[in-house]
Amino acid sequence: MTTVAYGGVQDVLAQVGDALRGRTVIDCVNGIRHPGVTLATGNGPSVARQVADATGAHVVKAFNLCPDDVWRMTPPHFDGRPLTVPICGHDPGALATARTLITDLGCAPADAGGLDRSGLLEATAAFVIGLHISGVDPRSALPRADAFSAGETVEI
Repeated sequence: MTTVAYGGVQDVLAQVGDALRGRTVIDCVNGIRHPGVTLATGNGPSVARQVADATGAHVVKAFNLCPDDVWRMTPPHFDGRPLTVPICGHDPGALATARTLITDLGCAPADAGGLDRSGLLEATAAFVIGLHISGVDPRSALPRADAFSAGETVEI
């Protein structure tokens, strides 16, 4: 699992070289600049893509939307529901490993697409962190799925 500060990612990748080739790596790094909570990766590749390209590992982006206090909860439940943990990746085995870890923590895995969508998950983290820092509960920006009547179409 990569959990280093974004500024140290390239140094760590240079040190591990090919040691991670073919192995599962769960990336929870958020490449964010403060102040302003903007993506340090800009329009470039996501942190997860950088890790995959540099190491040849089977990378899954996960665990990047919540602060460490949430991961100390046993289990992480809110309003009586398990925390949903979005995951992005391509490798079926790596995704299965991530799903098992998430389920074992008492959370609910949510497939969010391939590794090409990990940049969206990283941008979501920047957005959520920005709301949190400004004093807004990010959950208030997202209605519960059961708030919509069955069969209702919502245009995005």
